[in-house]
Amino acid sequence: MEKTPESDDSMRPRVVPNIFQRILSVMSELDYIEKGSAKVNNQYRFVSHDKVTAKVHPLLVKYGIVVIPSVEVINQVGNRTEVKLCVFFRNADVPEDGFFVYSYGYGIDNGDKGPGKAVSYAFKYAMLKVFCLETGDDPDNDADAVYEAEKCLEFDAQLPDDMSDKDQKKLEKFLQSISKSTNKHVEDIKREAVKRMPEFLQAFKKWSPKKKNDDEKEL
Repeated sequence: MEKTPESDDSMRPRVVPNIFQRILSVMSELDYIEKGSAKVNNQYRFVSHDKVTAKVHPLLVKYGIVVIPSVEVINQVGNRTEVKLCVFFRNADVPEDGFFVYSYGYGIDNGDKGPGKAVSYAFKYAMLKVFCLETGDDPDNDADAVYEAEKCLEFDAQLPDDMSDKDQKKLEKFLQSISKSTNKHVEDIKREAVKRMPEFLQAFKKWSPKKKNDDEKEL
């Protein structure tokens, strides 16, 4: 039977899936990523950035989705790096067809790995959320990391020169008490105090270690 123009598929225009159809295609093939075998503190298993990337990458290539991460904001506070990441998802056949999402990440490291950890964390969660992937609990590698705030040197410089050793010890207890009641790091409390030092010192003079008063609660 001779083919007519109506029956010849080669004559029909190719339908190009849009970015959302491509995302849906990935979701139809991948809905769960199993946790790795490694444990954190012998308690938790987690899904790493590399495992998420390894699972999603072949499907991105298969369905023509280009993913481009871009750091919008990065802050360093002590040994903690905070990033705001913008992740673009583009249609490889129609580059103007796409969307982006924001994701936030935190990385704690005493060396120079903080930014990399923060970006990897943010990117991993962007991928997990866009493709609605289940993983279970995810404490990640930094479950045992302790936040260390940057020293507030300006605070010490604004303290009275005639402060006695007794007052210094009382001040340490005062700061620790505020830290415990507000769940803030002592150095962060100092940074806030610098902004209104007279009021802070006045509250300190009224404070008694035996009993919290209203001045402490306000801080």
